[in-house]
Amino acid sequence: MKMQDLMATALTSLRRNKSRSVLTILGIVIGIAAVILMLSIGRSAEDYILSEVADLGSDLVFVEPSSGDPTSGPPDPFIEQTVNLDDVEALRDSAFFSVVDGSLISTLTVSNGDESDFVQIAGATETYLDIFPADFEAGSFFSQSDVDGYARVAVLGKQTAEDLFGDQNPIDQKIKIKKLSFRVVGVLEEQGTQFFQNLDERITIPVTTMQRDLLGVDHVNFISARAIGDVEIAKEEARYILRDTHDIDNPEDDIEKDDFFVSSQSDAVETVGVIGSILTVLLASIAAISLLVGGIGIMNIMLVSVTERTKEIGLRKSIGATYKDILKQFLVESVLLTSVGGIIGILIGIGTSLLSALIVQNFVNGWTASLPAEAIFLGLIVSSIIGIVFGLYPARRAAKLDPVQALRYE
Repeated sequence: MKMQDLMATALTSLRRNKSRSVLTILGIVIGIAAVILMLSIGRSAEDYILSEVADLGSDLVFVEPSSGDPTSGPPDPFIEQTVNLDDVEALRDSAFFSVVDGSLISTLTVSNGDESDFVQIAGATETYLDIFPADFEAGSFFSQSDVDGYARVAVLGKQTAEDLFGDQNPIDQKIKIKKLSFRVVGVLEEQGTQFFQNLDERITIPVTTMQRDLLGVDHVNFISARAIGDVEIAKEEARYILRDTHDIDNPEDDIEKDDFFVSSQSDAVETVGVIGSILTVLLASIAAISLLVGGIGIMNIMLVSVTERTKEIGLRKSIGATYKDILKQFLVESVLLTSVGGIIGILIGIGTSLLSALIVQNFVNGWTASLPAEAIFLGLIVSSIIGIVFGLYPARRAAKLDPVQALRYE
């Protein structure tokens, strides 16, 4: 039996049961669309984070409290906070860094008159903007004397300034952070999001003031430094300096003995790549369950079709149709169903991926739609394979029917 005849017969059979055919391919449509959407979201998230890391600059070195070995396991939420401003000063004395900043982050209650909200507060040194540049809408940043003198001054993000003061000029106005009064000395221009954090909804104050007056701590969450020359050499220098300030005896240079972790942009890119790959596999695996369910649906419908067409099969075999002819006929029907479902699923997957990207862009600046070509190609291949795999058993069952018994079937 020629392929065109098989296709014509399969199309006639599927048109005869339009409702059942539509319901059969629905599972494949949903599965393929889900796979493409999940892969697109995973790739878009990876691209976004990589672009955020790249924007920081390739000369940045970060120090944070942790095991020195990034492969030692998941982060400990109760890890001892070992990094402090003494480490910042020690790094500043090194010739390997042009600028160093120590930051402390927390979310606290902020109010101005009747306006009150929880706002992210960033404690920083006077060199913060040398690490993370930003333009001012009004005023200026605080100075070294403000940091040294525990000054209660604040620099507002654009959105925070609007939320607290509306159309008024916030400069030299007072706000309260945890019931302590702070004078506004600057308002930053719009910055957007960075690492899923809205910088326009942040307040920056001297890190010393935050340590002593707001949180009662002596540590910082992380240190950022711009390296001079080779970043890898600067990272090694940072390790030697912090081992000295932390009194860590480590002549073997075993980073597992360190109570801090030193990283750079290239380390972050590598980590993001690994996380992105894991995220993509995870999302695709979840979506693949829909494909499995769709495949089982195909098999069930084809088994029902075999039962309903038992007499037809018997008649075909009695006039000369061979085992291979019947097998091919039902396999073609199964593959045709899944291929149509795959094409529709790809189109829907592309559409929902673009739509989801447009929605996310309203909340995350810099998010772009990413449609992996391999996901579309995979959708076509997988849908065809599902048709063959899940259609094979019903097709073999039909091909093995005895023509005499089939003709007698009621």
